[in-house]
Amino acid sequence: MSLILVGTGISFDLTLSSIERLRNAQEVYLERYTNQITEEKIEKLEKLINKKVIVLPRDKVESGFLIEKAEKNDVVLLASGDPLTATTHITLILDAKKQHITVEVFHNSSIYTAAPGISGLQIYRFGKTASLVNPRENYKPTSSLEIIRNNLKMNMHTLVLLDTEPIPMTANTALDMLSEFNSAVVLSNVGEKNQKITYGSISELRKTNLGEPPFSMIIPAKLHDVEEESLEFFKIK
Repeated sequence: MSLILVGTGISFDLTLSSIERLRNAQEVYLERYTNQITEEKIEKLEKLINKKVIVLPRDKVESGFLIEKAEKNDVVLLASGDPLTATTHITLILDAKKQHITVEVFHNSSIYTAAPGISGLQIYRFGKTASLVNPRENYKPTSSLEIIRNNLKMNMHTLVLLDTEPIPMTANTALDMLSEFNSAVVLSNVGEKNQKITYGSISELRKTNLGEPPFSMIIPAKLHDVEEESLEFFKIK
């Protein structure tokens, strides 16, 4: 029996080979705590593969549930983006191999490559990725800001991922947290028809309609001439 990890890409756009595999699997599960997949998209996929897609909460994905299922059946976990960009999914693979369960992986697009690409920034100039956590009482981590500061010291851009729990973080909340920096690229709904990219100073961005969540952001370092020309198309006029 098998554990099959299928990446749904940045816009729930599955590859042909993964769709074929879904049709032949016994059970299909979906995690959507990193990207709020709509019921409409799930229903469309169910019709395409003629199979029920069961949404799993985060704690169940991180438990032994899928491994137990994969000991008896071919079990699919649909994961946002590329399935191997999340530590949880790598741990699942290791657990499966320890139980001598066959593992299959179907790769897809990821925000890690899509965000720099559509912004016109050179991907090899990106440093460590930072994640912003939704504000909680008595919990204000600063490690993400330190990551950005260190990247800027090395003249490297930073991809900033925004929390999606309990609800997707708003752009303005993120900009408040990033107020010490000069400028940012705000990316809204990457890969969707209503995708929007906006570049400007933090103060300008706060006063601009930046689109709808989910958002991600880039804090740019010193720009190369070609990067600057690319961002000019997204600059607040």
